[in-house]
Amino acid sequence: MLDVLRLQILAVVAAVGLSCQSLMAAVTSLPESIAGTWVLQQAASPGELQRELRRSLASALDTPRIRGFCLRFPWKAADADFSLIEAGLKIAHDHGVAYSIRFMAGRHTPDRVFAKGCRFYLGGRSGNERVPVPFLADGSPNTVFEAEYEAYFARLAAWCRSREVRLLHLAWYGQDWAELNHGKEVRSQAGYSYANWLRAHERLLNIGLKHAGKDLAIEFPFSGYGPLTDAAVSLADHVVGEIGQRNPLFFCQANGWGPNGDWGAPSPQVEAAFDRVWQKPICRGQQAIQPGDYAWPELFRKLYENRATYCEVYAPSFTLKRSAELAAEIRKFDEHIRTGGPLLPEGTR
Repeated sequence: MLDVLRLQILAVVAAVGLSCQSLMAAVTSLPESIAGTWVLQQAASPGELQRELRRSLASALDTPRIRGFCLRFPWKAADADFSLIEAGLKIAHDHGVAYSIRFMAGRHTPDRVFAKGCRFYLGGRSGNERVPVPFLADGSPNTVFEAEYEAYFARLAAWCRSREVRLLHLAWYGQDWAELNHGKEVRSQAGYSYANWLRAHERLLNIGLKHAGKDLAIEFPFSGYGPLTDAAVSLADHVVGEIGQRNPLFFCQANGWGPNGDWGAPSPQVEAAFDRVWQKPICRGQQAIQPGDYAWPELFRKLYENRATYCEVYAPSFTLKRSAELAAEIRKFDEHIRTGGPLLPEGTR
């Protein structure tokens, strides 16, 4: 019914001169434009992205019923120069799918941010990379990082709106990835307390929510390097307190979606503690924990159980033995969305 309505609207207003893409963005809700399966690929340069396109990304994006392409990249790889994310947009357009972007902070934060006085510790994979600390030695906010973060996010949000990108994935302070980082390195820093750490992340949420709107949803991952189970629940409560229940301006994401659950937790007990997030009236997405040849019906079953609006699957997974099984689950998920509407937390529809 919705597809018929959109076609009627397109026919009526075609003479006005609006592009089909602009018009569809105007008549499609955020959940409708986001729902489904996205192909996830990381790259740090246009050249690397082209190599991945030839290796597995192109075939992944050509899978029927793919919703879109999500490009993950280091902040410092697309700081002053957006050629990398523009290259990703062209790939999405060439394959007729939607586009979203995800930047990573942590060890991927540009040197210029540290040069301005952002507090850091040495860590990351080499143990020698600068990673921003969410607070100062007296426990007060890391205002240098937060100011640079907001300025960068505002630029990304403006870019997304100008290109009709409807979903922007955001980074926490992080360490190796975009996920939450409450590991021992952070907890050993002068000025640490759980309250100081949590407030710093609530401020990043507020920055994101300030720039979201009916034309642009934002996402933060609620998984990561812990302990995090109480923090994930508290951050979900914070979002609901700021924008209300079941508001698709914001999606929380579980980045450990795999055979052992949704969160990549080290034990079933921790996994169950994370699952308290699913009891909150908040919109959800899920990201595969890594490329793999999974039993895809079992993984997709979790999407329905958790009422996740969308999922992300790494491009190399589409080249493995169970790729046909993966394609079948993507089709089923898309058919469910088309016939019943995007999956959202209970009480949304």
